[in-house]
Amino acid sequence: MTALTTTPDSSAGIDLAVGEYWIEYVPAARADECRVSFPAVIEPARLHGLWVRPRLRREVAEAVCEWLNVVYPIGPDWYPLARVEDDVLVVFTGEAAHQRHEIALGADGRYPLGELGRWFLSGPTRTRARFYRQLEVLRDAARHYPRPGETVVTCDPDNLPVSGFPARIDTSPGQQRVLVFRPEIAEAVAVWCATNHDTFPSDHPLVYFDRDTLVHVHQHRRTHDGYLPWRIDPDADGNYRIGAQEWVFQAVSEKSEGDVRPAVTPS
Repeated sequence: MTALTTTPDSSAGIDLAVGEYWIEYVPAARADECRVSFPAVIEPARLHGLWVRPRLRREVAEAVCEWLNVVYPIGPDWYPLARVEDDVLVVFTGEAAHQRHEIALGADGRYPLGELGRWFLSGPTRTRARFYRQLEVLRDAARHYPRPGETVVTCDPDNLPVSGFPARIDTSPGQQRVLVFRPEIAEAVAVWCATNHDTFPSDHPLVYFDRDTLVHVHQHRRTHDGYLPWRIDPDADGNYRIGAQEWVFQAVSEKSEGDVRPAVTPS
């Protein structure tokens, strides 16, 4: 078993807590430095059938206020302004931010944003460290080597061979086929999906790690009422078992019975 080497995913110095997912505000500009993700609990109902209704911890709400102070000048008719007054989150919306909305802490100790803002399920903030870590993973040809008993599979057949990754296929009688990825391979699959999602968000899922849990955000279902990302915890051996629920893989090689050549060569 190989331990994960993922870079900790945090935004504004805040990590995900139990039951939280990354959310992001629909940006007025595509510049990555203006796009920051925040952790939040997601209410089941969507806003206008598309945007999520987040509930924010106090420390997250304060971080959102600080971020809005930075990005507001970029799009003053798009971004709201906000501040925390005592225990009340005050949000200013509309032209010249003249409409005042007061949000009290809910029974769960969080601020329910409700109808305010166009927030969507996203992933960790696109930091420089995260970018270089993704680049390092994508350039690691060893993550394409199948070991004995593994088969090269892909969830992106149009981009073979670089989208092929080794997995053990568990075909227990009476059970659906399950792919078993070593942790370093699961990390590579996550990076592959996340980087392609950034470019083609309608064609690829968004995948990231919450500590050692693999989180899969479906590119279309994330707008549905009640939807929450699929969480895949490691098994007793530290591997990741992926069934055919929301993530479809297909085999592109025969099962390896011994040493084989890598599916790709280093760039």
